[in-house]
Amino acid sequence: MDEERKCVMRQIADRGWHSPAGKIVVAGMATVAISAVGATATVSTVRTVTMNVAPLAAIDESSDTIGFADSDLYGMTPAQIDAQLDQMQAMGVNNVRVMIPWAGVEFYPGYYNWSTVDYMIDAADSRGMGVLGVINTTPFWATEPGQPPLSGAPASPDAYGEFAGTVAERYAGKVGAYEIWNEPNAYIFYSPQPDPAGYTDLLKAAYPQIKAADPDATVIGGVVGSVVTYGNLTMNPIDFVDGIYAAGGQPYFDALSFHPYQYTTEFSEGGYLPDSPINQLAAMHDLMVANGDGDKLIWASEYGEPSSVAGEANQAAYLEDMLTTWRTLGYTGPAFVWTLQDRNTASVDPEDTFGVIRSDGTWKPAAYVIQELASQSGTPPAMARMAFALPEAQQAAPADLAADSVDAAGQLVATALQPATATVAAPAPETPVAAQAKDVATHRKIDRQDRRAERSAQAPSAPKVAADTPRRSASAPKASAPKKEPAAAPKRNADKREHPGDDRRRDRHAGHRG
Repeated sequence: MDEERKCVMRQIADRGWHSPAGKIVVAGMATVAISAVGATATVSTVRTVTMNVAPLAAIDESSDTIGFADSDLYGMTPAQIDAQLDQMQAMGVNNVRVMIPWAGVEFYPGYYNWSTVDYMIDAADSRGMGVLGVINTTPFWATEPGQPPLSGAPASPDAYGEFAGTVAERYAGKVGAYEIWNEPNAYIFYSPQPDPAGYTDLLKAAYPQIKAADPDATVIGGVVGSVVTYGNLTMNPIDFVDGIYAAGGQPYFDALSFHPYQYTTEFSEGGYLPDSPINQLAAMHDLMVANGDGDKLIWASEYGEPSSVAGEANQAAYLEDMLTTWRTLGYTGPAFVWTLQDRNTASVDPEDTFGVIRSDGTWKPAAYVIQELASQSGTPPAMARMAFALPEAQQAAPADLAADSVDAAGQLVATALQPATATVAAPAPETPVAAQAKDVATHRKIDRQDRRAERSAQAPSAPKVAADTPRRSASAPKASAPKKEPAAAPKRNADKREHPGDDRRRDRHAGHRG
């Protein structure tokens, strides 16, 4: 029995369906023909056992992947968390971004309260959902002197890195990706003021700790908001990312993330505005290419539109425009919608009305848009189907192995399958995710290269860095890439008028988000 079970588990593992921690989850029922209810059940012909196999923690990093960013989950009861996750999956969304607040978990040094984070992540994990965790907020004891808790920069990057490693060790196989802080280019989240070099110290401390605990986790840096530079309060995301490279941060992230909020213009229509999110996004990618990071993706780990500003119909239109446009750009990763449910639909405060579900639980038009777009992205990555062919040889099964008493598909297959003749059948045609599981990383790389080639044929080439030009680091001068206007998005005219949404985008940071 043990050898047979091992054989089945090897067959599953060979197909690539395992979590980074090696945990394999099999759900569903396997059916065999039982000639009579009695002492023996037999398999008399070649039969196929089909199982649902959940690759836990994995987030499909393609640009058509949709998730919800919902930091409010941290303040909810278990019943509320369950209800929120169920609503996400009712829309076809199988990825969630959650807050893992250092200040909430390690309120006193060395004393941890994991209860809420454990429940959130276990609840998502049990549903086969991909989890993106944002590790943010500073405990009062870990801030720089004179700085407030939560938003104050950590006095010791190493202490932050140690906490990040503890998180990754605890949730290995359950959390697929981690973001290092949230919107550090705004003082409201990183005080006393945005500091790319200081933020890079957090990357340098956290990245090796996370990778040591969970080598398969994706570590995401930047996490920048779409703002304009405004004194010491906010810093343009391009300047901030440029500062990360200048401080030697290039080896310490696997992807960057960006929050392309823009309340008054659709994402695709912002090309005529110099500081619009779509132009900032293109400039960010150009900067990555110039620093040798052209193969790294940019995730949209937050994007939303408050219905109190735009109205519910426009909220739906803006979300559809952004999510659809995002999929066409060739260098983008998953997009996470902020957020699932309104805090108060009747409020005039934009921070209360970002949800695609009203506070009474009814769906807004935007919820149906997300449901439709999620259905276009193929089989949800949370679950794929696999088939195993049973051998022709007669195999005896225990007398109590009637169909209505089988409590796990793995137990039945381990009993019925001959190790010597076990074969793995081809995935069912309606499950493209299973067919791609052998080499997901290669497929994504090929797709990105193809899309990048198409984009290069339609737009001016990104500035080149000579082969003998060293990559920027903390001790090296900046590469001599020319300063340029953002490209790749269509410009309607060349005027430099003030972005009509700039004030709103600055004010947005007054709210409490991830």
